[in-house]
Amino acid sequence: MKKIIFILIIFLSAVGHSQVTSSAMSGTVKSKAGETLPGASVEVIHTPTGTKYFSTTGANGGYAVQGIRPGGPYTVKVTYVGYKTTEITDISAPLGSNLNVNVLVEEESNLLNEVVVSTKSKGNFNKGRTGASQQFSNREITAVPVTGARSINSITKYNANAGSNGTFGGQDSRLNNFTIDGSVFNNGFGLGSDSQAGGRTGSTAISLDAIEQLQVSVAPYDVRQSGFLGSGINAVTKSGTNQFEGSVYHSFRSNKKDFIGTKAGDKVVTPGKFNEKIVGARIGAPIIKDKLFFFGNFETIENISPATNWTSTGSPQQSAQVSAPTFAEMQTLSTFLKDKFNYTTGPWENYDSERISKKFLARIDWNINDNHKLTARYVYHDSNSDELTSNSNSLGFGNRRTSALAMSFKNSGYVIQDNTRSAVLELNSKLNNSWYNNFIAGYDKQIEDRALQGGGLFPTIDIKNGPTTYISAGLDPFTQGNKLSYSTLHFTNNLTKTIGKHSLLFGGNFEYFKSSNLFFSGSNGVYIFNSLSDFYAAANQSASTGGLPSTTAFPARFQFRYSALPGAAEPLQIFKSNKLDLYTQDEMKLSDNFKLTVGLRATAVWFGDTALENPMVNGLTFAKGEKFNTGDMPDTQYLLEPRVGFNLDVTGDSNTLLRGGSGVFTGRAPSVYLSNAIGNNGILTGFVDVSGANVTAGGYGFTPNPNDYFIPSTPTLPSTVELAFTDKKFKFPQVWKTNIAVDQKLPFGFVGTIEGIFQRNINAINYYNANLEAPVGTFSGSDNRPRYARTDAGNRINDNVSSAVVLTNTDKGTFYSTTFKLEYPYKKGLWGSVAYTHSTANDLLSPGSVASGSWTGARSINGNNDLSLALSNNNTPHRIVGILGYKIEYGKNVGASTSINLGYIGEQAGPFSYTYGSDMNGDLINGNDLVYVPKNANEIRFQPLTVTNGSVSTVYTEAQQQVAYDAYINQDKYLSTRRGQYAARNGGVLPMLHRLDLSATQDFYITIAGKKNNFQFRADILNFTNFINKDWGVTQRVTNTNVLNYRTTTANVPFFQLATQVEADGSRVLIKDTFQKNASTFDVWQAQFTLRYIFGK
Repeated sequence: MKKIIFILIIFLSAVGHSQVTSSAMSGTVKSKAGETLPGASVEVIHTPTGTKYFSTTGANGGYAVQGIRPGGPYTVKVTYVGYKTTEITDISAPLGSNLNVNVLVEEESNLLNEVVVSTKSKGNFNKGRTGASQQFSNREITAVPVTGARSINSITKYNANAGSNGTFGGQDSRLNNFTIDGSVFNNGFGLGSDSQAGGRTGSTAISLDAIEQLQVSVAPYDVRQSGFLGSGINAVTKSGTNQFEGSVYHSFRSNKKDFIGTKAGDKVVTPGKFNEKIVGARIGAPIIKDKLFFFGNFETIENISPATNWTSTGSPQQSAQVSAPTFAEMQTLSTFLKDKFNYTTGPWENYDSERISKKFLARIDWNINDNHKLTARYVYHDSNSDELTSNSNSLGFGNRRTSALAMSFKNSGYVIQDNTRSAVLELNSKLNNSWYNNFIAGYDKQIEDRALQGGGLFPTIDIKNGPTTYISAGLDPFTQGNKLSYSTLHFTNNLTKTIGKHSLLFGGNFEYFKSSNLFFSGSNGVYIFNSLSDFYAAANQSASTGGLPSTTAFPARFQFRYSALPGAAEPLQIFKSNKLDLYTQDEMKLSDNFKLTVGLRATAVWFGDTALENPMVNGLTFAKGEKFNTGDMPDTQYLLEPRVGFNLDVTGDSNTLLRGGSGVFTGRAPSVYLSNAIGNNGILTGFVDVSGANVTAGGYGFTPNPNDYFIPSTPTLPSTVELAFTDKKFKFPQVWKTNIAVDQKLPFGFVGTIEGIFQRNINAINYYNANLEAPVGTFSGSDNRPRYARTDAGNRINDNVSSAVVLTNTDKGTFYSTTFKLEYPYKKGLWGSVAYTHSTANDLLSPGSVASGSWTGARSINGNNDLSLALSNNNTPHRIVGILGYKIEYGKNVGASTSINLGYIGEQAGPFSYTYGSDMNGDLINGNDLVYVPKNANEIRFQPLTVTNGSVSTVYTEAQQQVAYDAYINQDKYLSTRRGQYAARNGGVLPMLHRLDLSATQDFYITIAGKKNNFQFRADILNFTNFINKDWGVTQRVTNTNVLNYRTTTANVPFFQLATQVEADGSRVLIKDTFQKNASTFDVWQAQFTLRYIFGK
């Protein structure tokens, strides 16, 4: 039977991105005389559960125990004939670490009774770590100040290598790999910006109350850890123990004065209706002592909060943040749409959004025997969240979400769902003293459909005021026909063999992914009007004829997508991928002071044949003579990840460690990237995208019912299509990482670290439009960039293709960081750390979720098919993080404890690009053209600009605007350095923001029958800095990245108008400040109170 099991495990190791779910322990057993002791028995005991792990020392006195539970405390017990039994207690095993525990034993005297020598562990300076990684213990997870959804992101943000918004290493957060108990827990399809399941609704699929330990690995050189470019975020859940223990808790916060501040600098913040309630419980218990254990967790979150903090100009309930549209304009438009078309817009200010999350987790741990241990875990999570309308300009004019320049209505938004089901099974087996196996099987399914907030179906209407969106009404353009579900089935097997100084690993991982995506964007119709008067003219014509398209008043642009399938069937996109990894590694303990790890991971990725061929496309020729077939999926790709890591104890006394490594890391491409090509093939949908004279020629007037009038009589042969392709040689993203670090023990128990990381792209994501015609010339003057035709026919190689965006790879892009960290490990109730990181991230573009939107979202000088390497959207140049905790206990059987914990983050993030408003270069993309910064403003031509404040209109001449523009450039920290040059993408960055958060916990307990019953009150205050001083912790925003708004071209010279800004008194003036301070509920302190009962621990 043993042989059969062994053969089965070897087979499974060829199938099954793996992450680490356990820890390991190794070391050397020596006599006090320094002799190694082969054949000594080593027993490792997990005290809370009684779980035992065994090993026997080899010829060199070394032992190794694999697959132990993270955490502890552990006891290591060594017995050897003729020597005293020796124990080391109170050992903690961080997740993913190979803990080095050496044991010295004494010779036994001639006593009849057994003598046990017991000592406490002195902690462990991690001699097993090579790359950049960090473990968060349960103490840290519990202590960190947090409110609301209690997401794992609220913990990982304190990693020194983290960036803003969940990014690591300058990479998109979706290129992190997030696992729970070894099971994939990613936002696998890749919509939104959060890497973990549940993130799209501002929630998380697993409560922090269920997490035992958390590991953040930025550059680990263990080949088991893969599937990411930024970071591998790996967590393990709690398990039951021999004690019956648990907790019941209730957290709450609201807009009452006890829970939230009201002053952001000199501005008064009046919080809208806000109420959040969290109810949860956990329980752990033995089913059979030392044998079978259960753990469960349940949590619900109900949140009602202000959807926006912006109010319209002249609002009777005006907030500190005022948007340009007037209250009268918004009210008039809302009433008009209701009266004429029976469409209810909902409110545009002072309205609420709702977010609900319900989750539970169940886990069973079974010590089958001393050699085999089984774990099973199931997660169920349902959540939904109200969202504002999209800001994307891939449909419509974009930037429609409520801001200083534009407003939208509640019913323009949508409801997003993010529901998760996850099951995982893990078997750890000791086959003999040198062979150990770990097998994980998991299945994860997520559902992310959209729903309406209210109002019903209605076209998207973007109404401009000059070069920017002013008011947006109607349904979000990406909500109708938006349904998504996806699942991942995965198997992982790791087989370890210990031979002397070598720990050999043979592993495999197989992953099957499938998504079903209905993305029918623009199927409600999208209209762009140049002004409110233009809209009313067209809408009144339609209303007067019972909803027929207007005939003489037209929009500036019209976009409409329709099903091209027989019977107008839903254009469902199916995507399937398979991934097989095989890897091997040798962890060599070359001496007590030097460990070297060498490994190689080989990956094959292939895709299901789910794309459909469009014969019409086969006959088209694109730029540079390229030909494409919509039925083609990328070729099977083969990827290698060689890695090497080391750890050197420089002085031999564990006071100075030098560690580092170098290697290749492969990430998962968010599946939405490849699914775009399946959906945008010209077969599933047809797409109308017309502007200017083509709108009139096609008769595309305004109507509330585009589906009744604009679907061709033969819908299987659309006249215009939007295409997306994937390069046949496309490969999953890869980077090469190198790091070097020194860890140094310092006086008074401190540990200092200096670490540098360098990263270079191998296969980064890139896009280009294969249907974009070459420029037709250049502009005259100082800004002599290429100039495009400014018409559909002139910009399209194939006139019936609105765009043909190709997903491909580039090797351009780098990241580097330097980190200085000071840490004080837990001692007598006190612990903490502080770190500063300077970093720079460069890439060509930072992609979104839609192929066309990713391409149009790029920022360029020569056009979006010719991008320059520049700072990434994920660049965080300066970042300081710190955590400080102190706990004091008093009393014995009846007593109390007080804990104070501080979390600090100071970061400079939020890069932005200075671009021209509207379409300056004529490529029919708005806001993508980087500005030329003149040596003096006389190089820029201006049209007169009229600014109205109340009943007073002021006309600014060209000379006045030139003077104001010069003054603006001079006060701008970035633009003032770019005189006579083009602004670079993301050259600007928001000022440094400093935030201090606080948690204070008071416990009262009584011990009954040896069991502690604990009653706890906790207060968490986020932005405690603002609580201390109203001027602190207040964010700033860019006044306007479009400082110049393109108006026209005369004699090949572009003419502009200067942007304006709103002053504190509500008046509008020529732009003069780069930044303005915000004044929202996010900028003031917020508190959450928690009541908790803890029993049995």
